[in-house]
Amino acid sequence: MDVTTILRTLWQRRLFVAVVAVFAVMLGWVLAYEISFPPKSRSYTVGVATTRILVDTPASQVVDISPKGSETLGSRASLLANLMVQGEVKAAIATRAGVAPNRLVAVSQAAARQPEAGARNAPLGPGSYSLTTGVVTNSDLVDLPMIQVETQAPTPRLALRLATASVAGLGQYLDSKAASEQVPNSRRLQVRGLGSPQASEAARGTGRMMALAAAIFAFLAGCAAILVANAVARDWRTTGGPEHGFGNLTDEADPTFDGLVLQLDSDRLGRGSSGRERSRRSWGSGSA
Repeated sequence: MDVTTILRTLWQRRLFVAVVAVFAVMLGWVLAYEISFPPKSRSYTVGVATTRILVDTPASQVVDISPKGSETLGSRASLLANLMVQGEVKAAIATRAGVAPNRLVAVSQAAARQPEAGARNAPLGPGSYSLTTGVVTNSDLVDLPMIQVETQAPTPRLALRLATASVAGLGQYLDSKAASEQVPNSRRLQVRGLGSPQASEAARGTGRMMALAAAIFAFLAGCAAILVANAVARDWRTTGGPEHGFGNLTDEADPTFDGLVLQLDSDRLGRGSSGRERSRRSWGSGSA
């Protein structure tokens, strides 16, 4: 089907095309704006920040070739990444960042589980605070003694403050635990940030370009459906519907069948003529 035929068909079905166009525009509008008055855009910007926390031994593994306890640092980093999103560590991080603990949505990728119960019912939005932790792995998927922290806040400055508080809050928790259990400094686990946290602005939600693309796709899909339905209807009318197959059995001539009928008719006529001839002879003999 060429372009001219397609355009002609769509013009003939312009009422259906108009319905599809209205549906596509409504779909794009709903994706781009919330159903409210006045309409509110679903697209918004937030601040995001990332930082890394090194889990280290008292005799730093950075300068010591084989410090005692370094073989377990990967598993300890995974444990700390889980602790940072719940309980005391999460509360310490939120307090240092100036955020209420119940407003901080914390998720651990290392635990591969859902957010805790208090945060499960708090979807992220333009005013949300979130903290995501995970363990850095090497090419063999072995846990390294580094925790990856990603934060989100209404502005980049607040996201940066939350990322900084995550390092300080984890260190505060470990120091308090070590002090309460009277662990000497020479045996305490050490954590420190690797470099300065990096913050930036990120777009969230459905943007106008995505909504426009969805509307165009819906319109093209609707026009394709109209063309397919039109072709099916045209073929249906051409073939005469489902009874066309049975019509072939009675309407179309079958040479074999017709020859057999003619043969039977000829034999029947021949037998009829012979019978009448015999009857006439018998009648003539009787009369004589």
